Amino acid sequence: MLLLNSGPARAQIAPDSARLVGKLALVKLFSSTYEAEVEYRHGQRFSFSLLPRLVSGKPNDYSANSTITITTSNDQIRGYGLGFGSRFYIPNTGTEGTRLAGLYIGLKAEYQHLRLSYQKEVWGEDPAPDGLLYYTFRNRKFTETINRYGGAATLGYQCQIFLPRLRLDASASLNNLYSRSSAGQASRYRSFQADYAYSGALWTMGLSVGYVLK
Repeated sequence: MLLLNSGPARAQIAPDSARLVGKLALVKLFSSTYEAEVEYRHGQRFSFSLLPRLVSGKPNDYSANSTITITTSNDQIRGYGLGFGSRFYIPNTGTEGTRLAGLYIGLKAEYQHLRLSYQKEVWGEDPAPDGLLYYTFRNRKFTETINRYGGAATLGYQCQIFLPRLRLDASASLNNLYSRSSAGQASRYRSFQADYAYSGALWTMGLSVGYVLK
């Protein structure tokens, strides 16, 4: 028997079972940093994230704030890092029925290991044809190692874009970082808050795009 429903049709919102999202941090690409995030939902409102990071390329140049004479054309940076974060999604702030979406507050801990190569004009000993050493002032190659660790408190918003599986994640974070450089206080990468060897509190903005894996 065929039954016909003459009542008005009602649009049903399919429940979103998103549990695992992979994301790429877009803003960090401007600082030669490739950071991914794997976010896993635990329960209805909580999630945990793992954030591996690779750094490779040319470092950002903040030398205009420094009194040191430097040459930056051949500067290189290499490194890696790892972060761990947790989030709480505030109820009724995202699309109805959507998991891993809405306004959230979060905490994060992170560690970075960086190795920078650059040239700087300094005095140093150079051998002369007569076999003696003489002090000369010229560009010399330096290598600086920086270990950085700390944490951040974050307020952000994550939402669906274009397709049900796509996510856009925008956030603002208050960070507290501690950096230890092999060059100590003489590090040329501590002249600005966003510098690699800066220690202290700073605000950062984040923008990531992601895809629901399952």
